[in-house]
Amino acid sequence: MKQILMVLFKDVDYDARVQREAIALAESGYGVTLCCLNEYDTEPPFLHESIHIHKLSISTKQAKKGMTSGPSRKPSLLTKVVRSPLIKLAKDQYAGYEFYTKVKQVMLPHPIDAVHCHDLNTLPAGKRLAEHFKCKLVYDSHELFNEMTGRNMVDRRYGYFIEGKLLKRVDRLISVNPFLLDKFKNRYGELPPAIHLQNIPLLRHEKERKNDHYFHHLYGLSTDKIVLLYQGGFSKNRGIELCVKAMKQLDEQYHLVLLGDGDIKGDLEELIKEEQLHSRVHFHPKVSPAEILSLTKEADIGLVMYENVSENNYYSTPNKIFEYMLMGLPVVSSNHPGKAYLLEEYDFGLAVNETEEAIVRAIKAIGQRKAYYVQKCHEASKVLNWPNESRKLIQMYNELLH
Repeated sequence: MKQILMVLFKDVDYDARVQREAIALAESGYGVTLCCLNEYDTEPPFLHESIHIHKLSISTKQAKKGMTSGPSRKPSLLTKVVRSPLIKLAKDQYAGYEFYTKVKQVMLPHPIDAVHCHDLNTLPAGKRLAEHFKCKLVYDSHELFNEMTGRNMVDRRYGYFIEGKLLKRVDRLISVNPFLLDKFKNRYGELPPAIHLQNIPLLRHEKERKNDHYFHHLYGLSTDKIVLLYQGGFSKNRGIELCVKAMKQLDEQYHLVLLGDGDIKGDLEELIKEEQLHSRVHFHPKVSPAEILSLTKEADIGLVMYENVSENNYYSTPNKIFEYMLMGLPVVSSNHPGKAYLLEEYDFGLAVNETEEAIVRAIKAIGQRKAYYVQKCHEASKVLNWPNESRKLIQMYNELLH
């Protein structure tokens, strides 16, 4: 049995993409070991009998947990110092090397045929591991890492330098859509053999469940209310504030559920209070990838209004688009290439400008033709599904390792 080592510089608990890639490989006869960070102090999830997960603690991540000042999540003075560009870069390099040494120690007794790096922050460690174990190197770029919100100029310049340098050592490249592969080619020239692997969820039995009006019961709503849903991280520039403000222009029939957690939750709570929307905008705690689709199904329309503040936001294709579509929720998304290409081809929603007025018009337009858009979701799901998509990953590994 060929052995694949996956490396992930965060906890796997809430990373659905990494989980389903590992499962697809295990179900196709590969042994998979996943080394990730231990951020939540939880036991590793059981994914498959051929998948072994090691959660590793590193010193910089442990220190970070103590660097916020109370429930407001405002950074302490020490945090601000550590986040200064050069110090942050040095800290990140140390953390990456510490992660590499711990992974190598775990894997020393085991054979490895390929190292699969999830995102740029694992690629330096992955390159060292591939050299040490004399195996293949796969780079799975989930997004334009160097253009993520919050990356400073030092981060970006060093990131592009190291990515360009290490791509020459990569045997296979994976990205989430064709636009990101074009960006790689334009920046770096000739690439290793590449595939785009879309962020389509793995369905279990969620479609068979009837709609139980879960959100209506939870928030005490009558069943004729229309539930709009944003699910995912509460981060800046994801357009969540726009969606909240748009509620002011929608009548009392509409309610918005924010399912997840993140750095700007406090800001969102303040905004909802200021706009006097507390009776129509509701928070729901984040849930695991295994649970998310069962809740997605209970809403009516899904929102993906990322803001065009970076190339990463502009070209990204968030998981939630596929999650909504698979559960029959028409989508309102920002009109960016990484999102609009799906809506233009399969017509299961509307891509609009990033304004409150455009969001409101799209929600109302979908409401007027709800049955049509729901049907388009079902039609798209026959093509855009993980069994179809995962064949690309399996074929890539079969060609690489056999």
